[in-house]
Amino acid sequence: MRYARPYWALIAGAIVAGVLKFSLALLLPWSLGYTIDHVLPEIERTGDYRSLWFVLGLLTISFIVRSGATYYRSYLASVAGNRVVFDIRRDLFRHMQRLSLRYHSSRRTGQSTSRLINDMHAAQDILNQGIVAIAMDVFFLVGVVIVLLFYDLRLAVVSLFTLPFYGVVFHALNPKLRAASRKVQEQMEQMSGEVTEKLAGLQVVISHGREKTEEARFFQHHRRFYDRVLARVRVRVTLNSIAEFLQSFGPILVISYGGYLVATDPQFTIGRLVTFYGFLSHLYLPTRRLADYSALLQERLAALDRVFEVLDTVPDIADTPEAKPLIVRRGAIEFDHVWFGYAPDAPVLSDVHLQIEPGLSMALVGRSGAGKSTLVNLVPRFYDVTQGAVRIDGQDVRDVTIRSLRDHIGMVLQDSILFSGTLRENIMYGRRNATEAEMRRAAEMAHVDQFVQEFPKGYDTVVGERGLTLSGGQKQRVSIARAFLRDPRILILDEATSSLDSGAEQAIQDALMELMRGRTTLVIAHRLSTIVDCDMAVVLENGRIVEAGRHAELLHNRGLYFTLCEEQFGGAGMDDISSEFADLRTASRRTEAV
Repeated sequence: MRYARPYWALIAGAIVAGVLKFSLALLLPWSLGYTIDHVLPEIERTGDYRSLWFVLGLLTISFIVRSGATYYRSYLASVAGNRVVFDIRRDLFRHMQRLSLRYHSSRRTGQSTSRLINDMHAAQDILNQGIVAIAMDVFFLVGVVIVLLFYDLRLAVVSLFTLPFYGVVFHALNPKLRAASRKVQEQMEQMSGEVTEKLAGLQVVISHGREKTEEARFFQHHRRFYDRVLARVRVRVTLNSIAEFLQSFGPILVISYGGYLVATDPQFTIGRLVTFYGFLSHLYLPTRRLADYSALLQERLAALDRVFEVLDTVPDIADTPEAKPLIVRRGAIEFDHVWFGYAPDAPVLSDVHLQIEPGLSMALVGRSGAGKSTLVNLVPRFYDVTQGAVRIDGQDVRDVTIRSLRDHIGMVLQDSILFSGTLRENIMYGRRNATEAEMRRAAEMAHVDQFVQEFPKGYDTVVGERGLTLSGGQKQRVSIARAFLRDPRILILDEATSSLDSGAEQAIQDALMELMRGRTTLVIAHRLSTIVDCDMAVVLENGRIVEAGRHAELLHNRGLYFTLCEEQFGGAGMDDISSEFADLRTASRRTEAV
């Protein structure tokens, strides 16, 4: 209702038009009874047809006006309903983006998509066929009851006998229908999540020959969906069947008692009975519609319940009321005795204390699961620390606005995610107001220009969903070009060269060195060639810092860092690795020059 409030004029107009539409329909039974009791006897007595023409003309005008009321009732309600759904869906998408990675990591992408698309589609007509229709019918129903009571109190009391039973049926079955509808939407969410996940990984499914297995899994999900739909149908048709019986039983009572009055009361004419019976249809018609709309409303509300579950979820990463824009003068990063865990009783980081001086690069080294990615994700506040603090130039990242914090941070991730669109659009994704020259300069520094020349449309080449038409190395270069164009003060490189072959890696490594110059940089890398160029290296194990120092120092200490290097390079002389890499890099540059 809060979303509907801005469109109250449209809703009120639709209700008024609907009441007018059905009120004009009351002229038909009135005119029929009036014609039987007055017009026809007058024609038989005088031969004057003017009264008949008057009645027919009045009916014609009323139905012309009624057609206009029908149009505006449907149009205004549809406009208001679609605007409300538009606003809710917009806010839902905006809110989903505000929710943290902790929220999204616990749900399938297809499940969130189902809330945004399927549930909102199910709620599409909640205003038109729900609120507006019910309000319109309630107003009209009250009006008809008043007319019937004034027209003939005795028949009115008889005709109203069945109405309380409608209330009993609604009260008993509506909660069941809503619950059944919610189960349908939940199963739809499960099925959407399963399908989205499997289609995204279709190559894996096909390569492992698991098509039949996935067919069986989909059949199981679809069968459960089918069963829940049938359960909802059973409740709905039960409601409709009882409403149909009550609608049919009411007129039987009226005809029986009305016939008795015609036979026993000389003042109660056949025309009066016909008129009342015509009015009666307008008593039971909105009552039946209320039954239908009530069922539809419960189904729509079940879908909206799930939508508002997401909207009511409070983001665990949000600006505080006192948050101020981040001011980065130097770019120093401090992890002040940081503790963090995705679950309260399972810490991933334990008492990490680390200072990174402005403009320096620090490599984070360790086996998978050591906490490297978790640590760097605390800087842009993808997660908040459990204890301790992360500071940039002495400012706690929890005390600054999220937008200003992330404006100063550039990230090149291991999984280079591109969006459907052109190469130009993907490079400029992080800085939409960049000029063409700036975009091309960033592409050149990331060596994107080397493969763009192979495409007939150049930077206007459409890359497809997730960059499907590009190789892994090409996608990585586009991702790096984004970072060049963004020109951040703080840089995070998470396996930035993991998808590149050795030749491409050397070229990109040179570009990254240029990008890192003068910026505070956190580097996650397994390849030693990436780590050698960093000013410092920190070794993590089980969420704790176990070693820190320069590459040569750590090799000399023969600790975990030495072990990791030995695992990567086998029996090579570990003390000579740094000089070997320096020789390799020099040789590579000479080859490129030649």
